[in-house]
Amino acid sequence: MTSVSRQWLARVRDLGRRVRRDAQGACIVEGVHAVQQAVAAGLSIEAVLVCPERVRSAEVRDWVRGARARGSTVVELPAGAFARVARVDHPVALVAVVRWRPRRLDELPAGDLVVVALDLDDAGNLGTLIRTADAAGAAAVIVGGAGADPAQRKCLRASLGTAFRLPVARAGTGAEALAWARAGGYRTVATSPGARDSYSAAHYVSPSAVVFGNERHGLDPASLRACDQRVRIPMRGAAESLNVGVAAGIVLFEVRRQIDAARAPPCPEGVGSGVAVPSPVVREVPGPAHLGGQEAASRPSPAGAVTGT
Repeated sequence: MTSVSRQWLARVRDLGRRVRRDAQGACIVEGVHAVQQAVAAGLSIEAVLVCPERVRSAEVRDWVRGARARGSTVVELPAGAFARVARVDHPVALVAVVRWRPRRLDELPAGDLVVVALDLDDAGNLGTLIRTADAAGAAAVIVGGAGADPAQRKCLRASLGTAFRLPVARAGTGAEALAWARAGGYRTVATSPGARDSYSAAHYVSPSAVVFGNERHGLDPASLRACDQRVRIPMRGAAESLNVGVAAGIVLFEVRRQIDAARAPPCPEGVGSGVAVPSPVVREVPGPAHLGGQEAASRPSPAGAVTGT
């Protein structure tokens, strides 16, 4: 390997530490799709480390040539050296050093929905939560507490690059994140297994800030008390909890549905009004034009409590 290759390998290892990512305003991004998201977001690509032996598609080869043409440093590494920097379960052909760091709270845009993640331990769960928030049309994600770092490569990989397109900010504590939400006029909604109201029965308003807690312990008591509203996801089976990304998808899309419905213009009576209109009853009638009726039955849901965290 050349001295340039060794320098970039050392840089990638250095950026494995959170303190160095913060100091340098850079992170490691794995895989061509996530790197393309960073480029689309207008971020600067310092260097691309690629293993020619792992390149299997013309798309990757074309992208690497384009990166070199745009002025990014391209470092080709043998498979052994590349394996030391591409620490993923599924093999990728390239990693990149990207200029990106989470925003400050005062840099976040206003919106009708924001997501607050407090004390999440697993960076992959945090990345999935960011991806889910993006899909639900959230304006921003706030990461609070001493948990996973949104600039960690595992988080960025799980977010599929959406962390570069959706504003993501870091707050030192949960109290700081919730204070920002209150100051912005957001109604804070906590997810908790001990909540009285089901997420589907609750009423949500714009703007809302939906708060998710630690995967194992949920939200701390102080954060729960500080929120305006608490909701749970009823569970039918033996499982006691859901993955935080799954729980976020369930709750956030219901919040989004209600916010959008409140904005929608009124519809004619009986059309899209949200009021159930009884269906006509189909009865059996004799003769060649026989129509069969069908009866549907439903059973009540058990009042199980679950965590959305």
